[in-house]
Amino acid sequence: MTSAKLAILLFVALSARAEFRAGVAKADLDPPVGIPMAGYAVRYSKGTLDPVEARVLALSDGARKIAIVTLDLCYTFEPPVMDEIRAAARGSVDEVIFHASHTHSGPTYAASPEAVRHAIPRVAAAIESAAKSMVPAKIGNAWGQIYLGFNRRYLAPDGSVQMFWRNETKISTTFPVDPTVGVIRIDRASGAPLAILVHYSCHPVVLGPENLDYSPDYPGEMRRYVEQQLGGMAFFLQGAPGDINPYYDKTALTEDAVELMKETGRKLGAEAVRVARTIRTAAPANAKLQTKTVVLEARNRWNLEKLKPVLEERYHMEEIRAGRLLADHMQLPVTTLVINQDIAFVGMPGEPFVEFQTQLRSRSPLPNSFLIGYTNGYFAYFPTIAAAVRGGYGADSTVVPTEAGTGERMLNTGLISIYELLGKLKETPGTAR
Repeated sequence: MTSAKLAILLFVALSARAEFRAGVAKADLDPPVGIPMAGYAVRYSKGTLDPVEARVLALSDGARKIAIVTLDLCYTFEPPVMDEIRAAARGSVDEVIFHASHTHSGPTYAASPEAVRHAIPRVAAAIESAAKSMVPAKIGNAWGQIYLGFNRRYLAPDGSVQMFWRNETKISTTFPVDPTVGVIRIDRASGAPLAILVHYSCHPVVLGPENLDYSPDYPGEMRRYVEQQLGGMAFFLQGAPGDINPYYDKTALTEDAVELMKETGRKLGAEAVRVARTIRTAAPANAKLQTKTVVLEARNRWNLEKLKPVLEERYHMEEIRAGRLLADHMQLPVTTLVINQDIAFVGMPGEPFVEFQTQLRSRSPLPNSFLIGYTNGYFAYFPTIAAAVRGGYGADSTVVPTEAGTGERMLNTGLISIYELLGKLKETPGTAR
């Protein structure tokens, strides 16, 4: 073989290897009725308002295949279940990242082994389907803005905190709030939309504890609207809503909760569609998918001997969730994904306060950086240090098992991982100049 032919073959091989490809699929989780619902006090499901789904975006750079699985659940499956799905999908993809929307109208899988057995093959099949359907793709992103929620921690002039749960009059004196809508558009080579990813930070709790029907809450209606307007498959990425509620928080069914939920979703969808139409996607010159997961060790913030009777007295929760809050040592995975050296995701396994999201965007070397909570696990709330000192729900209550400063540690870990994946942090020391 001549050197010229060898060079041509090498060029063709490298070009194919660096091609950006994407595929999508979804599965109705179809949880059985009669099992506990997540997010509020224990209550049992009676039906389905809207399907709760697993949606899969499979990506490839020619060398690796990664699946992002978004779940219409309050939190992701437990680690053994995620590992079982990963094992089942090993022939299709190299890595699976799980992410939950945090809807409070989904099933509690930890309380129903039967439901888990039903869900595992459905999710695994959706991953396989998305991987098999991958096609050459183009990608781009842009930003929008909409106010759908507020900070439920009202900071009084004296520095004290009052919990402010519902805000249908849209009082705008609570802060911080991040109205940013991040939109990532992935197109087929023809320019037709394949996937629209919508990133926003707000608790999906327009439907309250009175609702006993499964529903993704407003993210489901957002997806439906986006797909009607643009085609393709829409995904919801929950940001950092640990202290952010929708204006119509926990609406009673007699107050037209279902319509207000849909209205909230359509408003987010309309802004996402407006932004998506401004995006000009392009095939990356050098496709590259990079991931890094760092597991941080954390201690429980509380005296466990005193915490246990408080949990038993105040709450009646499933054993797995109670055990999570009572763990002395915790291992928290912080998963970072960098797409084409241009777009970054930092995933935290719980409920980060919204400031962590704005800090990531302001401090990241990549302007297109997204913090996503409820990723690859769930360890409840991650308040800022300042919020932990001021107190209030999600800041110094029983649902904050990790020691103060854990959120800051995870944010810094994600930032370091981005720099490392970009090749900006070296493994060997530099020389003095």
